[in-house]
Amino acid sequence: MSVIDTLIYDRTQADVDRVFTLKNKILSGGLSVLSEEELAEYMAGMKGAYNYNDLNRVGQAVSYLATRFINLQDELDTYRESLGVAPDAEYVLPYVASSVSVDPKIDWVMGDTPTQSQVARYLADLTNLRGIIELPAETPQVPVTLDNLTFNVANDIERLLLVINLALDELEIRYYSKIDRTVPGFRYANLVYTNL
Repeated sequence: MSVIDTLIYDRTQADVDRVFTLKNKILSGGLSVLSEEELAEYMAGMKGAYNYNDLNRVGQAVSYLATRFINLQDELDTYRESLGVAPDAEYVLPYVASSVSVDPKIDWVMGDTPTQSQVARYLADLTNLRGIIELPAETPQVPVTLDNLTFNVANDIERLLLVINLALDELEIRYYSKIDRTVPGFRYANLVYTNL
């Protein structure tokens, strides 16, 4: 399991309404007016709210994806070499690892309010990841701002990360498969472990 499995992209208006229901109860009488179940629900982090937990989860997903992008070419090269397959442009990924430039913040705490520069960095990281490889046409865009964030935009941010991960999975499978398909041909031609 990875942080990708924890992404939330199914928030609804009902989730948002539930947050406001509990907040209004708290505002009118304090935490003591909540039932034990409501207090536990509120303190656990509600899906309809966007807070430090969400910012950290997105930051961790950005970091995870960046690491995958950066390491993939080396992993493919190591695998190819272990099978005795010669280097070839066919095994070079369609992006350069050094183009992956992110700096996600993953240490948000309760009460933190993102500054404009932190929001700009957050959005720039998403934009960088979105532009590395080709994604399906219906992939969500990166929002231009987090002002007036809606649950739909929050869903799109995390759905974007999921789509990037799936596209990276497909890319990885395709390149490993290319290498695997080459090995039988090399063996047939008795070229395994030889220098050409």
